[in-house]
Amino acid sequence: MARGRTNLLAAIGAGPGFWAALAVAALAVRAAEPPSPPPPAPPRWDPVEAYREQQIEGWRVLVHEKLLARTNLAEQTLKLLEVQLWQITRVVPAEALARLRQIPIWVELAHPRHPCMCYHESPDWLRAHDMNPDKAGAVEVANAENFLRWTRDQPWMVLHELAHGYHHRFLGHDHPGIRRCFEQAVAGKSYESVLRADGRTGRAYALQNAKEYFAELTEAFFGSNDFYPFVRAEVQAHDPDMFAVLEEVWGVRTR
Repeated sequence: MARGRTNLLAAIGAGPGFWAALAVAALAVRAAEPPSPPPPAPPRWDPVEAYREQQIEGWRVLVHEKLLARTNLAEQTLKLLEVQLWQITRVVPAEALARLRQIPIWVELAHPRHPCMCYHESPDWLRAHDMNPDKAGAVEVANAENFLRWTRDQPWMVLHELAHGYHHRFLGHDHPGIRRCFEQAVAGKSYESVLRADGRTGRAYALQNAKEYFAELTEAFFGSNDFYPFVRAEVQAHDPDMFAVLEEVWGVRTR
């Protein structure tokens, strides 16, 4: 220890050259160090803390504080949501209803990424589109004012979106019965020109893909749709194979 201290003092006493060499060495070490990583970018979406959680007809509903600040609009939106959920509780059998209630519902004032209402499957898709990945596996009312307007012509809109969640989370998009019936509908062209609720005739929205086919016919099966077939009896007459699939997957016995 004494020898080391003597050597250090001797080095210090060696003059300015020692300090210059030490400074150069320190700079060299600093230059060799990798740069510090940049701080993480802030999320491009509002956190869960920006929402107020409610229970409506057995569903977990998260309402954005921006909507709650618009008292009258919030009251109308949540009242309509409650009515639509209540309708669902009256017609969907208990086992399937319990599954539907596992699908949360987020309610926004006016999200720029969607015009009205949707179901979210993928957290990766949500991140890529600057949306909260916590919404994966949930339904979103993305625009309160459009929700109030559009449901005049689509009174079972909430069931439509929850049906997407039921299909995704509990049946699987590879469900053979749904897939088979959709392919039959496409091949048979039975939905290419149908009556709409507004009196026009056109291609049914159900032909978009198997997901929309299931959601659209679920609306008609339990309530009413805005494309033919409009109600359950018309589903049975127009698409009897899909009618049987709907009975099976929803646990309904109509005969």
